[in-house]
Amino acid sequence: MEATGRRLAMTGHRTIVIVSVYLPSPKPLLRSDLRTLLALGDAVILFGDFNCKNPRWGCAVMDENGEKLDRLQDRLEFEIIAPSTATYFPYNDSNRPSTLDIALTKGVALYLNCIEPLHRLLSDHRPVLLKIGPPDNGRLISTIKITDWKRVSTAFEKIDTPPLNNIPDDIRTTEEIDHAIGALTNHVRTVVGKCERKVPASSDRQKFPPDIFELIRAKNAALRRASAYPTPECRSRARALQREVKARVQEFRNESWSDLMEEIRPSHKAFWKITKAFKTEGYTPIPPLKRPDGTTALDDAEVAECIADSIETQCSHVSPPHDIAHINSIEEEVLQKTSLGPKNDLTPVSLSEVQLLVKSLKTRKAPGLDGAEVIGIHKPGKPRDLPASYRPISLLSGLAVREFLKLVSVITCSVKALSLMNSSVFAGLMSQAGVPQGSALSPLLYSAYTNDIPRPTSGVQLALFADDTAIFFRSRTRCSTFCHLPKAIDELGQ
Repeated sequence: MEATGRRLAMTGHRTIVIVSVYLPSPKPLLRSDLRTLLALGDAVILFGDFNCKNPRWGCAVMDENGEKLDRLQDRLEFEIIAPSTATYFPYNDSNRPSTLDIALTKGVALYLNCIEPLHRLLSDHRPVLLKIGPPDNGRLISTIKITDWKRVSTAFEKIDTPPLNNIPDDIRTTEEIDHAIGALTNHVRTVVGKCERKVPASSDRQKFPPDIFELIRAKNAALRRASAYPTPECRSRARALQREVKARVQEFRNESWSDLMEEIRPSHKAFWKITKAFKTEGYTPIPPLKRPDGTTALDDAEVAECIADSIETQCSHVSPPHDIAHINSIEEEVLQKTSLGPKNDLTPVSLSEVQLLVKSLKTRKAPGLDGAEVIGIHKPGKPRDLPASYRPISLLSGLAVREFLKLVSVITCSVKALSLMNSSVFAGLMSQAGVPQGSALSPLLYSAYTNDIPRPTSGVQLALFADDTAIFFRSRTRCSTFCHLPKAIDELGQ
């Protein structure tokens, strides 16, 4: 293992040893190397390319070095800090990206952020950045200890333990009494200490007014009564108090925020804290994305094109309609109705009237060809390296159009989007699906499109409002509900 270290003397913290580490790929990870480096000081940070693969820090596979490093963590008592995305992107597309750059820390009481890969070079190995600051950004945290007394009681039930076995059954002298008392006291302190945990003290939090505390106590009493006597009246009372407490707490917080915004000045102790909270330094850039063909989009321009292709795929007909007979019947009915003559003496609309109405429309309100600023918002819980895991948020005047059951002609709209990633632009796309945003026909077409949605059977109710659809079923048993709802969902999907 190759290593280069420096000692860093800090005010308010013991000397830190920072070591840059590189382990070549063919060489194995040796326990003696880690023990030697971690023994260089009381506070040590090992940072670099360890070439250890383990799913714990984002790798797709586990190798021998990664498994060994995971086992040594508890034995050598160090912590592992890993980036949220991969740091190595091989040029060979058949090989998957890996997270090779990690940090090992021991005895460090500083505030360590997650390692951030910097996607600014075209190398297959990305540079990484580890931000180090004072504990909790310089603010001392007051803590309190909370004891889990159930664990304490369970631990005391075990009488066959070494501390208790050292106490003799027959105690005669004063020294034996003192020894037994000391052994029992140490055992109690040890058990209680193992069952304690430190949590931040709430002394700096804003206190609620007395009326809210009264509501909380009444709510807790109602919940206890509803648990002991689960009658409809008790449950209704508990739910009503829960809603009342939630509304009163939200009202109090809104009032406190409004008062703070009115009185805050640069001299206020919370001024710079709020200013820092409003800044967008915490934005996580979009990492390299995987394309459907298995390749990886590395730089910003490729990432923008990858997101654009994903949006185009989502706004296209990926498969032909499954109910061709239904579409043909609607086409025939439309043609039959349009062939009928008018039922009144109204004058037919002329082309000049249509042109006059179109020219009188406000151009800034009509959808059409326009530029769009798009930023990808990551969907919680989704993989960060997939383009479909990002929700495109944009300011579009017109997005695309949907071929609506052959009732209207297909309208295509070229959407040129600008991604807010270092001003990377992807080319114009032709979208064949979607509804024009801002069009007066959109609500009517959507209502007609969803008007023939099948109504579920077996007592399941269907509720429609705008683009929201909900199905619900009322039953006294869960089994009946779980039986009817999936059947209704299957009926809607057919």
